[in-house]
Amino acid sequence: MILPETFYHIYNHANGHDNLFKEPENYRFFLQQYGKYIGPVADTYAYCLMPNHFHFLIRTKSPADLQGLLDLEGLPDKKERYYSQQFSNFFNSYCKAYNKKYNRRGSMFMKNLRRRIISDHTDFFNVLVYIHRNPVKHGFTDDIQAWPMSSFRYYYENPTPEWLNNVSVESVIGSKNNFFQLHHYRQ
Repeated sequence: MILPETFYHIYNHANGHDNLFKEPENYRFFLQQYGKYIGPVADTYAYCLMPNHFHFLIRTKSPADLQGLLDLEGLPDKKERYYSQQFSNFFNSYCKAYNKKYNRRGSMFMKNLRRRIISDHTDFFNVLVYIHRNPVKHGFTDDIQAWPMSSFRYYYENPTPEWLNNVSVESVIGSKNNFFQLHHYRQ
């Protein structure tokens, strides 16, 4: 279960040796569907998509923020399940479209969505840097600024997707220079 008003590191991997993304359009569609399904229920602070896996740093919104989306009055257990259902809807929508496009069948993702609660500010920033540096770690690039499927570039480039909350992170870090130093210090 995904809890309200909680920071999470969300991640998953393709089944076996498959890729989740074969071409740039797949990445674009994945992020479009992410914004559609997850944007209304969570603030996103960082993401990185790689050919065979992905990472997101999010904070789920409060149940009060969901009132306009779904009338859940008097159903507290359903409110909590709603976050998990949105992720399920997101992955199902992407998988169905991908399977149709590439004439394939079956699940694309490892069995369950992986998630880890972020415990404090230090953990938050460690995960933020981990997500942005992930393409370097896995050998997809030598420079985190060169990886196009990451939120890293939106901390120095505009416009940002409406579902990406990079303004909050920058306000805590203090400046773009501090943001870059944070990422390079932890190499």
